[in-house]
Amino acid sequence: MMMIRFKKPHSKRLFISAIVMIVIGSVGLGYGTYLARSSQADIEKNGTPNFAPVLPAGKTIEQLGGWQKLTSPSGDAFYVFVDSVAGVSVNVSQQPLPGKFKNNLTNEMTNLARAYNANVKLDANGTKVYVGTSAKGPQSVIFSKKGLLVLIKSWATLEDGTWITYINSLQ
Repeated sequence: MMMIRFKKPHSKRLFISAIVMIVIGSVGLGYGTYLARSSQADIEKNGTPNFAPVLPAGKTIEQLGGWQKLTSPSGDAFYVFVDSVAGVSVNVSQQPLPGKFKNNLTNEMTNLARAYNANVKLDANGTKVYVGTSAKGPQSVIFSKKGLLVLIKSWATLEDGTWITYINSLQ
């Protein structure tokens, strides 16, 4: 087993933080990278969610290319479809709210948003939305709708109003 030595006290915290972010990144919003690296056993194309998912108004899952079922390292299944918003490709992931979210949705959503540096808060007709933007432009969007945890990864920056319109279209 390889031993890692830390020369400065903060190095250990930085290393642990990096590991935590890698683990978090493989769940939910990290599904883009996870999808690219997963084995076929972890990805089930055209799977059907065992819950009532949300889709953009006027679009069917067939028009969106079907579902991709992924399983996180913790064994939780989530479903992803790809859409385009204002010409920008987005991956939309959803799953039923995890148990701990049901008891304290506000705190759990705030903690999840903080973990993704999603520090911009929007209101989409009463839906609290958290948006994080990377330095290179892609965005992470986190919210709960109809008892689902929804995570969206965009490949470029979208305006707040565009996000609100898209989130409101999800039915």
